[in-house]
Amino acid sequence: MTDTAPLPPGLVVAALTPFVGDSVRVDQRRLATQVGHIAAYAPAAISVAGVESQEFQVLGRRARLAMLETVVAAAPGVPVVAGVSSPSLAESIALTKEAAKRGASLALAVASPKPWGAAPTGDEAHRWFSLLADASPIPVMLYNNPRLGVDLSVDTIARIASHPQVAGLKETSRDEAKLLGLVSRVAEHARVFTNMEMLLSTLVLGGAGAMLPTPGLPIAARVLDAVRRGDHEAAAADALFFADFPSRWNALGFLPAVKAAASLMGCDLGRPLWPWDGLDETARADLAAHLAKWDLLDHFTRESR
Repeated sequence: MTDTAPLPPGLVVAALTPFVGDSVRVDQRRLATQVGHIAAYAPAAISVAGVESQEFQVLGRRARLAMLETVVAAAPGVPVVAGVSSPSLAESIALTKEAAKRGASLALAVASPKPWGAAPTGDEAHRWFSLLADASPIPVMLYNNPRLGVDLSVDTIARIASHPQVAGLKETSRDEAKLLGLVSRVAEHARVFTNMEMLLSTLVLGGAGAMLPTPGLPIAARVLDAVRRGDHEAAAADALFFADFPSRWNALGFLPAVKAAASLMGCDLGRPLWPWDGLDETARADLAAHLAKWDLLDHFTRESR
């Protein structure tokens, strides 16, 4: 792929979803503020309502499209990846078409179990994504995340990525052997992105970058810049941030840790969706100490001055 493709290499930032109080209404003002912080880093793209850390599962079509409109308006010129996952293929196709009308550059769909819970076969997953890509007016991304119940093989992902309308994939198995297979068989057709903990390995092995939540962006940007300069020693030093973050604070899952980090870094996005818990005061203080060690407390507030 060339750098003129709709999804350039680099960092795809998954904007976290701020809710109003204990409701499922999205706080569009705080979303726009967050996107402004993200856009300042000139990311490869911004993702909205696409990955599990964006709490998209509770959002209907209208809410997702309203979020998309906010992100497109707040980050002019930055490609926006719209999450279109649904148990219904027809709904995913309809959402993709509506997202394209509102300025989305790409559509992101999770490799999901069948409606009755079983994992799809390779043929079924290939068929599902091919039908979505055939119907989509914009390029499509595949999101493979074993934590969500499906882990597609390299063979299946390579088949899906060979479709001319599939522009990239997010691979979250944290399996370096699998990453090698994807880089060797998929990168020629589609951008290969992983998660922030695997960013340095991904770049060194020939992948495109990472898809990551907002609080991982400042350090990930430093890693990316160091690799592009050829300074792998500096890149490795910065990548050590992810040895602890966010896994050390994942007792309640990934999302509470990254939302707490965003708040401590000066981008308050509220708590996890009610009625789920956020970090307690002890964990939050420990996380604050880690962020302070890396000079990240109030980072976004300081950067916007």
